[in-house]
Amino acid sequence: MSIPVALGDGISPELAATLRRRRPDADPAALVPEGWDALRRRIGDYIAVGMSKFVVRPVTSPSSWGDFIDQFATELLPLET
Repeated sequence: MSIPVALGDGISPELAATLRRRRPDADPAALVPEGWDALRRRIGDYIAVGMSKFVVRPVTSPSSWGDFIDQFATELLPLET
């Protein structure tokens, strides 16, 4: 499962418009978690229904990939079982 995550400024108006064109029935916030807490909850929801493999990617390039990877490890590695 590929999960985009909006960090920093959240879901941009451009991304929200793209998501609405693709899925007019869905709230963009339901498709793209905003922030690490929302991402952890979303992953937890998927785990609860039996999913176990995830690819997490930021919706925009981070200012520092090193910082993103460090935060990724801090925020998400504790979810591994």
